[in-house]
Amino acid sequence: MVAKKLSSADEVIYSTYPEFEYEYANIREPDTLKPGDQQLVIALSKRKMDGAPITVITGFVGKRIDLIGIGQELSDVCRTCVSTRMYEIILAGDVRKRAYIYLRNKGYGVQFAIGKD
Repeated sequence: MVAKKLSSADEVIYSTYPEFEYEYANIREPDTLKPGDQQLVIALSKRKMDGAPITVITGFVGKRIDLIGIGQELSDVCRTCVSTRMYEIILAGDVRKRAYIYLRNKGYGVQFAIGKD
């Protein structure tokens, strides 16, 4: 989905032009699927934050801006901090039930992760 390394022709070493903006021509995000076509997995993790529980939502397929929007909505609903990474949303605390109910009401296919952390 994301290019691992840019080719030598695409690498920029240095530019003094003040209005220069680097364009990532080789990196393309997939189109955002409809909520009914998404299959999200909600899990609880205690490893990433030094033992503090966090809720991790994975399985999102789509553009990063849409992922950030969903994360902000979940932050408001769950009343907690949110962070988004590549195709996953991380919420502080154990808010799995709130996130499940919210995403289910929005029409997403949601399930809880099976197994241990």
